[in-house]
Amino acid sequence: MVAHNEQTVWVKVIIQISFVKMKTRFLNILLLTALCNIAAAQEDANVNSLLKKLNAANTDTARAFIYSRLCFAYCTINTDSALFYGNKSMVLAMQADDEKSIGTANNVIGWAYACKGDNVLAEKYLNAALQQFKNSGDKNSTAASLANLGNVYLNQSNYPLALSYFSQAFNSFEETKDEFSAAEMLFSIGRIYNIEQNPAKARNYFQQAYDIHRRAGDELYMAQALTSIANTYQLEEKFDTALYYYKKLIPVFIKHNDLYRTGNAYENIAIAYENKNEYAEALQNMLIAKKYYQQINAKTDLAYAYSELAEIYNLLNNPESAFENYETALQYAVEMNDRTLQQSVLAGLSTIYVKKGDYKNAYLTLDSSYKLKDSLFTKDKQDQLLKLQTEFETERKEKENQKLKAQNLASSLQLERNNEWLITAIAALMVAGILLYALYRNRRSKIKNIDRLKDLNARLEEQKEEITRINSILELKALRAQMNPHFIFNCMSSIQECMLTGRLDDANIYLTKLSRLLRMVLNYSDEENISLDKELQMLTLYLQLEKVRLKNNFEFAVDIDEDISTDELLVPALILQPIAENAIWHGLVNKSNERKLTITGIIKHEFLCFYILDNGIGRKKAEELKNESIKHTSKGIALIEKRLSIINRTHNTHARLLVHDLYDDNKNPTGTCVEIELPLMVI
Repeated sequence: MVAHNEQTVWVKVIIQISFVKMKTRFLNILLLTALCNIAAAQEDANVNSLLKKLNAANTDTARAFIYSRLCFAYCTINTDSALFYGNKSMVLAMQADDEKSIGTANNVIGWAYACKGDNVLAEKYLNAALQQFKNSGDKNSTAASLANLGNVYLNQSNYPLALSYFSQAFNSFEETKDEFSAAEMLFSIGRIYNIEQNPAKARNYFQQAYDIHRRAGDELYMAQALTSIANTYQLEEKFDTALYYYKKLIPVFIKHNDLYRTGNAYENIAIAYENKNEYAEALQNMLIAKKYYQQINAKTDLAYAYSELAEIYNLLNNPESAFENYETALQYAVEMNDRTLQQSVLAGLSTIYVKKGDYKNAYLTLDSSYKLKDSLFTKDKQDQLLKLQTEFETERKEKENQKLKAQNLASSLQLERNNEWLITAIAALMVAGILLYALYRNRRSKIKNIDRLKDLNARLEEQKEEITRINSILELKALRAQMNPHFIFNCMSSIQECMLTGRLDDANIYLTKLSRLLRMVLNYSDEENISLDKELQMLTLYLQLEKVRLKNNFEFAVDIDEDISTDELLVPALILQPIAENAIWHGLVNKSNERKLTITGIIKHEFLCFYILDNGIGRKKAEELKNESIKHTSKGIALIEKRLSIINRTHNTHARLLVHDLYDDNKNPTGTCVEIELPLMVI
């Protein structure tokens, strides 16, 4: 009985270790970005174009340059082909004895090995490239080598060293005003914060990188940044939001024939489904990811893909398939000397042996896993101890040097001392000491004052930004305060009209619906933004009220794209109702028959777009009627334009409102379409 209990506890430990491994893998599947600084336009990266230029090149240096470009182009397609062209580049660069060309060849060969999963050779070639670029004085190429080395160290889970190289590369790219490469460094730094379980901070860096690529109009790198933003949502367990982004991005990667990123997107989708406990979907997408990795022979990603497949098969209670995939993952991990992955896979294998009842092998694999984990831990401790020991030895030697200097000075003074010069020497030393002390105090005081001024200036700047933000919020609330009375006045006018015309039942229905609507308006009166679902509820209530007022003599429809999660997106409160109101009062009221209003919502170009379409009399005819007899003055549209202006200024977006007049084939007005574009805001 005791042995059974011990075995049960042991199995629980194995399962717990396996679970931790699965969560860790998610952090390691972020995109690897190759920064190879070969100064050429992006269109030259096309393989066919490069092959044509190769035939026209007439010098070894020019041909070496083109071979380097071909090597880089093949890194995410076929690493063996990439190495073939990289080695050709190296041969020609050596023949030309051009240090920069040799550095470029080392750089692309190193990156090809990184994509292949051979981190040892990648580090060797990239360090050689770094030294050659430094010798040639090429700052931008030096920065690119630093960035590539940062990616290699990140792939080895050496996060402090990776962050150091990325930071150096970012500073260098900023000096050379290379915005694109600086954005990639922001992206890489964000990846490290993701690994450190700080998704909010990571998302900030990814958003900065995305903004740079958006200004440049680079669709592929915009998609890459959005992938990483989606990964942060997965870390926060917002799996549906993450899946929404992943699925939208796959067509972009396929369009650009980027096999690596396509495989990575499918792997991200698989992990999201796995986290949602939808294992069949997870398995299907992970198998697709594996096929893409096999096409480019990406060993690192294949290793983790096989490990994840084993996890999924295990969860699907298919131990045989799980065992086969764990074995394959272990082979890759040993080949790449990835000790972290080896430890994780061994722990997973132990759970399979337990399910098979093979407790001997379960114990041996778990023991190996623990030993690997302990060795990794011990290495970290040894490094930390070595650092402390070095600091201690340095401090001790400095103290010994100071002591020896003091002894030498005392000996010299003793030899030269005499009665006549003793008093003079002491007096001189005292005066010098007083002067030095005064200078020292003065310098310390200046430094303190400068630091204090810097601190005050920084605090004043923060307060200035906070005041600006509060002013924007107050200005928005002021506009909201104008809209609510305006809206209520129109509703009360409608009730009054029903009562004066003897439609008491309609007035009663109107009051009931109005009370519900006012309750919702009051509930959300203090909120700057509300969910799209709540906004649509208020809009529908308002339209029902207007339908009663117009004696059911008009129809309306609200059609929202099925891909939009109305309970997860935010919109400014009461942003749609004034537009619908304007369409009814100015477009439909003055039409005699077949009145219809349609509200459509879609996501387009990263904006939430609404189209409010009426088949009324058109703006020109409405303006003529308004001049003849002003019965209703609409402030809603003007207030919305002011609100959008404040939102754009506060959030640095490009929200806008457009009005289109509609005509038939004979140029007769057939209605009006109002288009409003709002930034995507997720709850």
